[in-house]
Amino acid sequence: MTEILKSQFVGMHELRKNLTRLLRDLEEEGREVVITRQGKPAAVIIEVEKYLEVQQALKELSDPAYLADLLEAKKEIHEGKGVPADEVFRQKGL
Repeated sequence: MTEILKSQFVGMHELRKNLTRLLRDLEEEGREVVITRQGKPAAVIIEVEKYLEVQQALKELSDPAYLADLLEAKKEIHEGKGVPADEVFRQKGL
């Protein structure tokens, strides 16, 4: 939740006046824009690529088998049973 505080906040009036500039800045900076209504967050504008990544992640997380595997892997890492990244890179020739 605190990540949203790093975003640019823009009111509805400014959005209407400066939409073209805001979209250009969004592309250049790659950070989302939070649209506010009466000072409260109402919507978020993000890059299409980031949106598609989020949609794909949500799709994967909705698969019970994938989620179970992910949670099991997380548990193993916390128990010290994970493989260090440098070992994985070595095995993959990276």
